[in-house]
Amino acid sequence: PPWARTGPEDDKVAGQYSHVRPLPRLLVLDGDARCRCGAEADLAAPLEEMDCTIYDHDGAFPARIQVRRCTECPRKSRMAAGPDLGGLGLFNLNNSTVLSHALLNKYDTQLSAGETPFNAFCSAVDREYEMYESELPFLHADRFRTAWFSFMAVQECRDGYTCNACGAVPEVVLVDGVTVGYPKRKKTGSLRPPTHICKASPVRRDIRPAK
Repeated sequence: PPWARTGPEDDKVAGQYSHVRPLPRLLVLDGDARCRCGAEADLAAPLEEMDCTIYDHDGAFPARIQVRRCTECPRKSRMAAGPDLGGLGLFNLNNSTVLSHALLNKYDTQLSAGETPFNAFCSAVDREYEMYESELPFLHADRFRTAWFSFMAVQECRDGYTCNACGAVPEVVLVDGVTVGYPKRKKTGSLRPPTHICKASPVRRDIRPAK
C-alpha cells in the first residue's frame, strides 16, 4: 500500500497501487496466467470458466473466472492456470478464492498499528460484512491466514540494512526481543537489559544455531 512505501525505489518495484471499483463479475484470463506449480498457461488448452468468490474489504460476492487446464500437472489434480488480477487490485489465491488488495492491506494496517491477531481481525470483518449486508459470509480465520501469508510471499520486500563487515545478508543476525520498557518504579542502578554482558555472565559453549 502507499503508506508502506519509503520512496521512489518502492514505486518501481511494487508498481502503481490499483483500486478498481466496481469489481467485475467475470475475471478474464490475462497474459500472466500461471498455474500454482509455476507453469504458464498453454494457449492450446481450451478456455474454461469456473465459479469463484471475491472477498473485498466490505463484502463478498460470487463471480466467474477464466482458466486453462495445466498441462504440466497430473490430469487427476484438475489444476488450472488462472489470471494474475494484480491490475484490478485483486489477489488470486487458487482460482476459487480471490481477495482484494484493499482487504489484505486493511489487515496490514491494523497489524502494524495495533498488532491485531488474525481471529480478532476476521471477527471484525465478519461483523462489517453483516452490517453492509454482504452476499456471502467472510472467510474462516484459518483460510484468511493462509491467503495473507500467500500474498506476503509474493511481495517484493526490501530494506536498507547493510553490515559494514558482512554485507547485506549476514550469516547470523542477533535480534533484541525486548518490546516492553521497564516500569519507572523498578528502575535501579543495577537494572540491565537481557542482552547485557559482564564479567559475571555465564558462558555456554554448547549452544548451536538452529538448522
